[in-house]
Amino acid sequence: MKQEKLFMKKPIEDEYAPFYAGYIESIGEKNPLSVMHEQLREVQNLFSVLADTKAVKSYAERKWSVKELLGHVVDAERIFSFRALSIARGEEQSLPGYEHDDYVAGGKFNQRSIKSLVDEFIKLRGSNLILFNSFDYETLKRKGTANNRKVSVRALIYIMAGHVEHHLKVFKEKYLPVL
Repeated sequence: MKQEKLFMKKPIEDEYAPFYAGYIESIGEKNPLSVMHEQLREVQNLFSVLADTKAVKSYAERKWSVKELLGHVVDAERIFSFRALSIARGEEQSLPGYEHDDYVAGGKFNQRSIKSLVDEFIKLRGSNLILFNSFDYETLKRKGTANNRKVSVRALIYIMAGHVEHHLKVFKEKYLPVL
């Protein structure tokens, strides 16, 4: 019961850096694990129907392609989940930050199929949901340092859900009209 209550409440401000507030606010009082589960279907429904020739397009010059957007979502999912796991297991060393544009450039996502990116997200998210459901109340409250900022495991879970919400909104508002 305690775990469920914790998930129903947003993390408080001392659990995350201010630049993550928008992601957390986008989840509001919803259970982030429920949101994350719903996002599995939404990602599959939105991206699986795209042809690879369309998925290399962007909505504007110098913006990521659809494949790069999805590749970024996969990379961020992996990075945030590593941070959550590390802090949950008691890691005391500061975890590194990352530059998302450099990761997208290094990911060469336009060379991959959209199907492979969707499959990777689905498998990674499914694995993360199993992990996060195993955390107890005390684990969720643990704080560590990532990107030189204090963050709790609970906040990282909210951030992950909010990050995907953000990019799904961008995809629907900016990419879909030009595809």
